[in-house]
Amino acid sequence: MNIWQHIACVYDLTTGTQQVWLNGNLDGSRSASAYSGLWGITTIGATFQSGSITSFNGYIDNVRYTSIAKNSTEILRDANLQVYYSFNGGSLTDYGPNGINATAFGVLVSTTGRVDQAIQFNSGPYISYAYYPFYFLGVSGYSYTMALWAKPTGSYSAQTLVFVTASSGWCVHFVVTTSTGVLTVNSWMGSGVGAVGPTLTLNTWTHIGYTYSTSNGVLLYINGNLYSSSGSFTFSASGAPMLIRLGGDSGGTSCSPGYGGAFTGALDEFYLYNRELTAAQIYALANP
Repeated sequence: MNIWQHIACVYDLTTGTQQVWLNGNLDGSRSASAYSGLWGITTIGATFQSGSITSFNGYIDNVRYTSIAKNSTEILRDANLQVYYSFNGGSLTDYGPNGINATAFGVLVSTTGRVDQAIQFNSGPYISYAYYPFYFLGVSGYSYTMALWAKPTGSYSAQTLVFVTASSGWCVHFVVTTSTGVLTVNSWMGSGVGAVGPTLTLNTWTHIGYTYSTSNGVLLYINGNLYSSSGSFTFSASGAPMLIRLGGDSGGTSCSPGYGGAFTGALDEFYLYNRELTAAQIYALANP
């Protein structure tokens, strides 16, 4: 109750199989004959039986119909991929299933990327949203994954790559470098917790994979390989929907871990998931 769930219903005419998927996992399956009618009426949020209406008590969002039987990989992607920005041509379009397009705050420049094109940040502009689109980042203990390519330029300083905040003021520099260019990935359990990475090499693309689950805690992958970890803990979230800023913190430098600032360099291929990706899945993102 009171938690968002992803539900997918699939009918495969070829196999005569009807399936129900919950949060990307198969929940039930049976053999069934195809619908033989010529037309029908779709009702969302209520059922009609014996002349009476039973209404659904809750929220429904992002309802979609597709005229194909999606496979397990496609359904898992629909359930768990929150946003994917390729940044090709300077676009901030979300190429994931949810259409959460981002907004540029300041002037951003398209540049040569690790995969096609990337976004160049010049110590001030950043990417974010005019609202708070990420429900799951506000839920304590909820798993997540962030992955991106980063190419710092200029000189070393404390710089924020990924900043997460709520309207209440809750905020953490999830992916940030120290004043000497050392990468850290951070979370919160009532106090700061995270994992320390290498010094990011200037003018060189590095793939950063950051996963969290209660059992594994924070895992930091560099160029597809596990680099460091925090140990298990429970993420203590804000209890409210969150937003992300890419390439800066918009003045939130004092937020945990207490350092950050505008990023100078390029970012490419940003993914955000509401689950912990496996080591093999992170490796695949780092080797496109």
